[in-house]
Amino acid sequence: MLLNRKKINRIAKWFAIMLALIFALSGVVLGVGSKTGNVFAGCAQSSSSVSASGAVKDRESFLLGQIKKNPKDADSIMQLATLYAGEDVKRYQDAISWFNKYLALVPKDINVRLEMGSIYLNDLNDPASAAKILTQATTIDPTNANAFLQLGLAEKDALQNQAAIQAWTRYLQLAPGSSYASQIRDQINQLAHPAQTAPPTTPAAPAPSH
Repeated sequence: MLLNRKKINRIAKWFAIMLALIFALSGVVLGVGSKTGNVFAGCAQSSSSVSASGAVKDRESFLLGQIKKNPKDADSIMQLATLYAGEDVKRYQDAISWFNKYLALVPKDINVRLEMGSIYLNDLNDPASAAKILTQATTIDPTNANAFLQLGLAEKDALQNQAAIQAWTRYLQLAPGSSYASQIRDQINQLAHPAQTAPPTTPAAPAPSH
């Protein structure tokens, strides 16, 4: 049975985006990243955000303005990266760039790395970069099953079969009863025991006539 990579990554991608948006919105309400850091400053920023949530260009300009005022505004950086990664924008390289800027401020964020891995794998067709960022995620949190699931996909697409087997073996240890477990076991078996193609048979030379 073939592994539905796009389905898995789509679910993982939207899960990461939802967590990122929840984090970003909570930061706006609490005033995270602002100089004052109080609730009232957060509310003021929230109302500004609502007024700037129309056209993509307007929102982009608003967020860039926030970042210009405070280059360490992790919330605005996250929102800008998520905006660029959206299906209606698809500026994936810009999204990666801003996600990296976010990670410079919040280096332990697992979900951003999962999102970046999904973009590299599904949108930029760069499984090697996906494997690199997802390996970072598994190093930060060795118990994150989703990170190992995506890492296996990236390693397989990068033709690193042994690395894919290792990642998926760890995934099965962490989530043995998941809905993907059976497919993952099939994939591991296929990678570990590839079908042996018999070499073409050379016709026997005719016996010499006497």
